[in-house]
Amino acid sequence: MTPYKDYDLPSVRLTAGMYALTKLSAAGLTFILVSLFMLFHGYEDGIPAGWPVSVPYAIYAYGLPAAIVADALLRLLRSTSLSPALALYAVAGYGAGLWLASEQGGDALVSGLTGLVVLLLFRLAQIAGERYPLLLPFFALFIPLLCLIIF
Repeated sequence: MTPYKDYDLPSVRLTAGMYALTKLSAAGLTFILVSLFMLFHGYEDGIPAGWPVSVPYAIYAYGLPAAIVADALLRLLRSTSLSPALALYAVAGYGAGLWLASEQGGDALVSGLTGLVVLLLFRLAQIAGERYPLLLPFFALFIPLLCLIIF
């Protein structure tokens, strides 16, 4: 039996923690970008005009679970290419938009297309977070809290 050295194997907790931090950072960066985009549109009680829910609720309650499901499917397909990932995220985003529309009301087509765009933005934010890992805690924790206070 070949003995394994402890330091050669990555820690499961460290890998899971980095995955969770990357997801929260991508959600935070997506929240910031969508909030900045929505500044030019009307807000009513924290909910943008034409949206059934607030931006953070839509991203964290519907977009984040859809992104986790898309990552699980990518892991099952063992795909590391960007094209299939973006296609799968687009499908998951459309599904998240339909899920939001079915639970919160609203137009299914508009919600589906909005979910598609937001989840593609989510994937691009995740890629940006993976390239600059020192910024992950700021986009995961501090910047979204600051945006919630400001907006």
